[in-house]
Amino acid sequence: MKVQPFFHAETGSLTYVVSDSGHALIIDPVLDYNNGDISHSHIDTVLEYIKRKGLELRYVLDTHIHADHLSASQYVKTATGAKTVISHRIREVFNQWKNKFGLGDLANFDYLVNGRSKIHFGSKVIEVIETPGHTPACVTYKVDDNVFVGDTLFAPDKGTSRVDFPGGSAEDLYHSIRKLYELPSGTNVYLCHDYPPLGSSPTMCVKMDWQKRRNIMLRDTTTMDEYVFVRSQRDESLKAPKLLDIAVPFNLTFQLPTP
Repeated sequence: MKVQPFFHAETGSLTYVVSDSGHALIIDPVLDYNNGDISHSHIDTVLEYIKRKGLELRYVLDTHIHADHLSASQYVKTATGAKTVISHRIREVFNQWKNKFGLGDLANFDYLVNGRSKIHFGSKVIEVIETPGHTPACVTYKVDDNVFVGDTLFAPDKGTSRVDFPGGSAEDLYHSIRKLYELPSGTNVYLCHDYPPLGSSPTMCVKMDWQKRRNIMLRDTTTMDEYVFVRSQRDESLKAPKLLDIAVPFNLTFQLPTP
């Protein structure tokens, strides 16, 4: 099995192509967006890689509804026929944002997964771990000793995801991360975001043991009360993501909001 990362510098987002036995899947694909216009340069680079390697793209997976970039899942599905995958709790997220943005209908996804779901892929089986907290519909995808955690965990020096969106919960996120910390210490933790200084490479993958020992917000010894306090203090200082009013409606409906 091979994991190939692609970094979208404009949003600090990481997309992964996972391949095995001639098959491929994409995790958290990103569209380019600028001043009301969508373009596809970044995701087309990902698709060109898959074509060049002679891989058959089977699935496109989102770890959650992103608030800081537009998902390319529907674009990939239209271009390739790959099946879209997201948490079964997506309806909850839709209902939490529906009135704020005046949304119509939730987009159609091919597979709505939960903690019992298993996706057969090449010689591998993708396990789904429900990891709510950042949003109710956050999931982690596990393949062998690799986990793709979405926004649940950032690099150890950055901490964890925010929990101040509708449906977010520091308590839920604490329990979700504790669940991940039960995995073997050598597990590869693939991150969804990093924001390196200009000219520096992003942190894409760290070992689970490093997260447990070094995460500045939630280490192996951190209590829930300690984490909730630190996370709440941090969230009070954060601004809303600059694309939130575009990204959330689009990622729920695959339509740009009306100006």
